[in-house]
Amino acid sequence: MLIPLTATALAAVSLVYHEIFYRGTVYMQHTKKILAAAAAILMFFSGCDITKTVENIQGEVFEKTQFEDDTNYTIVTPAAYIESADYTANSKISYGYDSLYKKSQRTCYDRISEAAYKIAEEPNSEGYYAIGKVKIDYKDFIDKDMDICIKAYTMDHPEVFWVTNRYTYGTVGSQSVIQLYSYVSGSECRNRINEMNDAVDKFISGIPASLNQYHLEKYVHNAMLDGCSYAVGVQYAEDGWEEFTAYGALVKGSAVCEGYAHAMCMLLNRVGIECYYANGYGENAPHMWNTVKIDGNWYHLDSTWDDNENAYFNYFNLDDSRIQTDHVIEKVLSEINEDEALPSIYNIFLPICSSDNANYFVVESTYIGDFEESRDVMVNDLIEAAQNGDDMFTVRLNEDYDFNDALGVMFHEEPYYMFDYIKEANEYLDDEHQINNENLAIIMIENFNAFVVKLEY
Repeated sequence: MLIPLTATALAAVSLVYHEIFYRGTVYMQHTKKILAAAAAILMFFSGCDITKTVENIQGEVFEKTQFEDDTNYTIVTPAAYIESADYTANSKISYGYDSLYKKSQRTCYDRISEAAYKIAEEPNSEGYYAIGKVKIDYKDFIDKDMDICIKAYTMDHPEVFWVTNRYTYGTVGSQSVIQLYSYVSGSECRNRINEMNDAVDKFISGIPASLNQYHLEKYVHNAMLDGCSYAVGVQYAEDGWEEFTAYGALVKGSAVCEGYAHAMCMLLNRVGIECYYANGYGENAPHMWNTVKIDGNWYHLDSTWDDNENAYFNYFNLDDSRIQTDHVIEKVLSEINEDEALPSIYNIFLPICSSDNANYFVVESTYIGDFEESRDVMVNDLIEAAQNGDDMFTVRLNEDYDFNDALGVMFHEEPYYMFDYIKEANEYLDDEHQINNENLAIIMIENFNAFVVKLEY
């Protein structure tokens, strides 16, 4: 994604960098290492997409003798989160519940809410711990409804990280009984809940006061990615169930895409920013990311794909059209006919994301409408960036410009506008803040006709 550019090497670079164009960006550590660097990036970005399988809910039928519940449960109660002095939390996430279309489904959801905090101390033969049974007495409650209710509940409650994706069930007449399971015993769950609460409270207490919604989201995004790494090699819960949860992201500092999405949802809602999920595919493999509501508009936020030292807010607040350049969004529940089988991946709730007002490159870039008319703005913004010691400088080009042609006159051919802008800015900067004009590196963001210059001094 970083392309070193020098005035004497521009022609050589322009001949090869398009050959490894990947997700709008190219990385090149040194000109002679282009192909090796590209392969490394492909491996990194493929982590979630190839080794990660979204944990679909799985149900199995159990025998009538298991309908009665004589398990000795431990009751767990999450400690109350410390309220932020500066931001008001959303009272609850309820997009899943609000999307349920039957009374029986809503009843099931409510009873899951009660059962989830009752956990056995002894595991079953598969190593899971029984959670209180959920009993539903409705003739219209079918197998499909169980999947929907569990999915709606677990998505509305990322803090309930211990519930597995497996359940058993049975029916007699109009009665259905669902047995959920926990990854850990009730006593162990208590310990982990305390760890989770401490991690979230510490995170929230570190957020600066008086941020607007955009900058609050940006802070949470950056701070979470600083504290979490992608769990390479984790494909199924058996490889590491925590990595699929907010617990993994916030306590262990290790997660796959589901863990990133659950943690982001929990944190943003804690500071009053509405956040939910999007389910679909990335690079032809199951993937989960977030949708966020900033100043009244919904956007796609993929923190997993942003968590790369060579990425630069590529997936920060995209509209539907831009996210779909390399993501496939699956059907939403309201689009699935009642008599239609559930697909393996679907969305409980999915807002329309039609704005780019809060996209990173729209908000934070210096805009070039015309190369000459924008000269003063570019020079002034470069001076400010240098005086602040910024290591990145973002530019968005007039969308009427052909991206490659515009990069040509910026970097590859006369009049070398970017080098010219920096030279003029340096005339106003002291020796300590002189921008190195001999060795630039850029990140290309073609979706927004934008690029990022890595500044060195």
